[in-house]
Amino acid sequence: MLLSPGSKQVPGLIYAEWMNAMTLGAPVFDPSRILIRQLAVFAQWENEAAIDHFLEENKWGRVLAGGWHTRLVFMRQWGSIKGFRIPAPTIDADTPEAPVVAVTIARMKFPEIPRFIQWGRPVEKLVRDHPGTTLSLASIRLPNTVSTFSIWKTQKK
Repeated sequence: MLLSPGSKQVPGLIYAEWMNAMTLGAPVFDPSRILIRQLAVFAQWENEAAIDHFLEENKWGRVLAGGWHTRLVFMRQWGSIKGFRIPAPTIDADTPEAPVVAVTIARMKFPEIPRFIQWGRPVEKLVRDHPGTTLSLASIRLPNTVSTFSIWKTQKK
């Protein structure tokens, strides 16, 4: 991850967060929690041609192309994170039967980490075990960046 490319090295890349995958809901100090050999990358691109070029021509892109990826359309936002250019919503959020992907990325200040761990793990378990999810993952970049990624069958509450 230390050698992962940034927007200055990759044409068309706006911003990317490179993290280690993590077992959602696992005990905090369990060695199985952080999956050192698995990467999660959240990236924003100028266009789809830039993504395709990266996956075909870039050394890191070819590594990532061996896994899976999803291309998302922005729906809504709570908060902000430096680096990403958040666009205006482009899709109607009033389609309750449609599937939806939820992505969270949080950078915490060090004093916030214990509180986040205390309240975060029970929520991880709820998301992981919820019958409405198709896939639920988490990722981390030590010391203070965490993320979740979940695919929900519908947008219904």
